[in-house]
Amino acid sequence: MEPAPADEITLRVEALQKALAPASIGLALIRQPADLFYYAGTIVDGFLAVARGGQPSLLVRRPHHRDHSTLGPWPRVLYRDLKELPQILSHSGLEPRGAVALELDVVPAALVKRIGEQLFPGHPIVDLSPFIRAQRMIKSAYEMAQLHRGAAILDQVHAQVPALLNPGMSELELSATLEYRLRLLGHQGLVRVRNWNLEVFYGHVLSGVSGLLAAYTDTPSGGAGFSAAFPQGASLKKLAPNEPISIDLAACVNGYVVDMTRMYALGSLPSRAWEAWEAVEELYRLFTSAARSGARPGEIFQLLWDAVRARGLADFFMGLGCDRVSFLGHGVGLELDEYPFITARFPYPLEADMVLAFEPKFFLPGIGMIGQEDTGRITPAGVEWLTRSPRGITIV
Repeated sequence: MEPAPADEITLRVEALQKALAPASIGLALIRQPADLFYYAGTIVDGFLAVARGGQPSLLVRRPHHRDHSTLGPWPRVLYRDLKELPQILSHSGLEPRGAVALELDVVPAALVKRIGEQLFPGHPIVDLSPFIRAQRMIKSAYEMAQLHRGAAILDQVHAQVPALLNPGMSELELSATLEYRLRLLGHQGLVRVRNWNLEVFYGHVLSGVSGLLAAYTDTPSGGAGFSAAFPQGASLKKLAPNEPISIDLAACVNGYVVDMTRMYALGSLPSRAWEAWEAVEELYRLFTSAARSGARPGEIFQLLWDAVRARGLADFFMGLGCDRVSFLGHGVGLELDEYPFITARFPYPLEADMVLAFEPKFFLPGIGMIGQEDTGRITPAGVEWLTRSPRGITIV
């Protein structure tokens, strides 16, 4: 087990503390797993209490018994019930002097209500998440190293795909075969997302018209899935010749997730599919140079959509009809849906060392989905791609 560097965690907390005082926040209580890991180097059932200055305290409901080397650099205080927290914080010099900040986009409303009404009455409850999400946009050298490891896993798995594809095997069989290899190479399994209503597994392995099925997820592709209880991703549909096969997988190392999609086919594809593929290649060329530090996501979004419209493919881009998604790229890191987003209205300009996944995809009725996805780092000169698998549609 590789612990997160203590000096890195300390710098993260200090950066957060600098943002608290100008916002009149006296105490931040960090609860959500990805945020806890970012600021505490561990995940527990509990909170990291961060004041405007001084050392945080890790308030742990469970586990009480675990190897301390996995519990991060901050002092632990054990508790059994939430009502103990005000006294614990007072003894630690962390009683709130001002508003109490919680991650209001992810912490359950019932817990927010209890903390506000029973634990800290008289203290305003404010949202901590905008500060956290903005800070986590910029990746450190340590974070980049973990993302490179995840990208290498995806590259290794995709290198094996041509030898694994066989007509008649199901999407599910192919997906499980790839999932097995991901795990053996170091993928942690779980892929975290921040959107409370978004569920993901390892990714989507879709073939032919299965690639046209939208799902309840805020993702371009959906798929039939295995049952009505989980209607997304691979199904029992058999792979067939002369149809597109899309393999969209994520790999996560030490918490950091990388996303990549590659296209395959058994035999040939219709000319309409190749026309869409030419559009994908053009969009990659445009994005690779345009997505640089200082660029505005909204302007990049417009540039790409203009190119799609010029080819007459707008009706098929990023989904069909009202199932079309509103983004062309999404940040990755400890979560699959981090800032920044390539959308029409994302408010922050791109900065060096942001990392995002770019996924232009076309949905062709009667054929399937044609697209690609790579994870890259923003630099002053454009995108430096982390995922290196050969691009193009691999014909087997």
